[in-house]
Amino acid sequence: MTTIDLFKNSTDYTTFSAGDVVFHKGGVADRMYVIVEGEVEISIDGKILDTTGAGGIVGEMALIDASPRSATAIAKTECKLVPVDQKRFSFLVQQTPNFAINVMKIMVERIRRLDALVLSLK
Repeated sequence: MTTIDLFKNSTDYTTFSAGDVVFHKGGVADRMYVIVEGEVEISIDGKILDTTGAGGIVGEMALIDASPRSATAIAKTECKLVPVDQKRFSFLVQQTPNFAINVMKIMVERIRRLDALVLSLK
């Protein structure tokens, strides 16, 4: 079961228009978002690091540590995002192990892309 399968019928989504800020770098990091529809860009100081679409997640670092947001997320298109707070995240990890595996896969893919970006700058 994919991440989007778990959330595609969710009714507690938030809609963002293209250009809306989902969260700001330095802001309170109290939830992640599952992208049900649309695309979200992740940037730091105006440099786009990643664009994530339906089935992806943004802000997951918020649920791993208690640090402020390390990047800004902006809706690239109209988006439906399902917020996942710490309580819901912990429940999903315990009750749906595939959810935890999917989150880890997404994080690993993101790390690999950032590694490639760093290497290309040398």
